[in-house]
Amino acid sequence: MPSVYRAVSIAILLVIAMISPAIASDNLSSAETNTLAPASPQTSQSVQLNKEYFTGYWTDTKNILTAPWRWDSSDWLEASLVMGTAVILYTQDENIKTWVQNHKNSTKDHLSDDAKTLYSLALPAMVGLGIYGYVAPDDKARTTFLLSTESFLLTGAFVQVLKHTTGRHRPYTGDPHDTWSGPTRESDWLSFPSGDAATAFSIASVVASEYNNTIVTPLVYGISALIGLERIYNNAHWASDVFIGSAIGYYTGKAVVASHSSSKEIKVTISPLIDDHEKGVLVTFRF
Repeated sequence: MPSVYRAVSIAILLVIAMISPAIASDNLSSAETNTLAPASPQTSQSVQLNKEYFTGYWTDTKNILTAPWRWDSSDWLEASLVMGTAVILYTQDENIKTWVQNHKNSTKDHLSDDAKTLYSLALPAMVGLGIYGYVAPDDKARTTFLLSTESFLLTGAFVQVLKHTTGRHRPYTGDPHDTWSGPTRESDWLSFPSGDAATAFSIASVVASEYNNTIVTPLVYGISALIGLERIYNNAHWASDVFIGSAIGYYTGKAVVASHSSSKEIKVTISPLIDDHEKGVLVTFRF
């Protein structure tokens, strides 16, 4: 089966898994619905396209960037674990690149093509979900669309600042993994972090929070992971780029959902680390 058909089939499965509970609930009483699908503590409240929604962009950004001042010991521990993983991957970037490029085959080529197609379908799928949410009407679909949009835009802003500030050279340039040029606009030097991985996880984390079931959650995260791996497979990003990009998207999405839930506390931050010896980003979020 051509990769585009496989990818479209997966996308259709995801849409069905997301909207079928809402359709089924039309035939159930509210009590029966609550018994069958208890509310997740991470599910956000209803979100409307109004002034408060747009104001939330600024509020959420400010809360994310100022979060370190509200950290406790567990927050610092989690930040250390995230950063430790990133550092380990950074030290192994060259080895990972070499191994991946030396172990390509037709099966992996097909999976890579699937990932590209799925990524190209991500934004149209979210727009479609938003249209469905307003037409149906389906409050959860509408809320998911609005929060995914915010997560996508905030993540994109964070990623672009880091890309143009750090100037890490992409692996396909042939330069060593520790080649950083600093502020730049050269596309070959915008490796850190992976924008595709960040985008995928920024949407997936919102969708998984709003549609928390045994089909949607593993499917959206699986697709996001495949998209990230495709960037390594095609030599467009280092493994550490993909990990950090995924973390930025994931934690930003979780923060956006948390800001619209009954609990307004957000413990997340995205902070660049740039000096003469180390360059990277520190990301953490605690529920």
